[in-house]
Amino acid sequence: MKAFDIEFYEGSEEQLVEEIRTTSQDDFSYIVTPNVNHVVQLKDDPELRAAYEQASHRICDSRVLLPFLKICNLDIPEAIPGSTLTARLIHLADQHHWKVCVVGCDAPNVALLREKFPGITFYHHYPPMGFIKDEQATAACLDFIVAHPAQLVVFALGCPTQEVLAHKVLQTGKAKGVGLCVGGSLNFLSGAVPRAPEWVQKLYLEWLHRICSEPRRLSGRYARDGLRFIPILVKQLKNRQPLSYKGV
Repeated sequence: MKAFDIEFYEGSEEQLVEEIRTTSQDDFSYIVTPNVNHVVQLKDDPELRAAYEQASHRICDSRVLLPFLKICNLDIPEAIPGSTLTARLIHLADQHHWKVCVVGCDAPNVALLREKFPGITFYHHYPPMGFIKDEQATAACLDFIVAHPAQLVVFALGCPTQEVLAHKVLQTGKAKGVGLCVGGSLNFLSGAVPRAPEWVQKLYLEWLHRICSEPRRLSGRYARDGLRFIPILVKQLKNRQPLSYKGV
């Protein structure tokens, strides 16, 4: 069942983690994490829509978005924030001595992760800014991922770059493991950036904590997303049918 023309994953976090554990040795697939910002971007970005269409799972990343999905009659048991899922899987990888390929994330933060999770073999590639518009830089990124097979491939690049890159990896037909499009989640896990306390998360106020932590970067973006989301939501509720974002 869809909302905002996105077919959301309707299972629990526990079911998702088990699915990822069992498919981590298979041919490459990837997971996207829709939130309000993604819903807004999908309206005008055909590459992002194509990437969303080919994802194996589209999990609700946002406790802000979740109530709107329930209004749209989706039986989503819980939001699964990308940061929470990443933490679960990295701890699992540490226990089982997995390989993890990280694309993006600053080198000092990856060094912190290596110290915290000695059971993991980390491969790290940090592409240049704007690389997704450069064929050679993108090819180098794809080659690195294919040449370093891992149970998990973490795309820490931000939307829509990480989703577009994950789609390109899938199209190579040569990669392995499960891709996670999870933005800055590794920065929280490394300890370089503090995440909101658990009680703040449970109150659905993690977004407010993030604004207070990075007001210059996030306050304007959140305000713009909110304004653009309102007419999308009104149309969804009025029609009670999936919005016609062609290709998702």
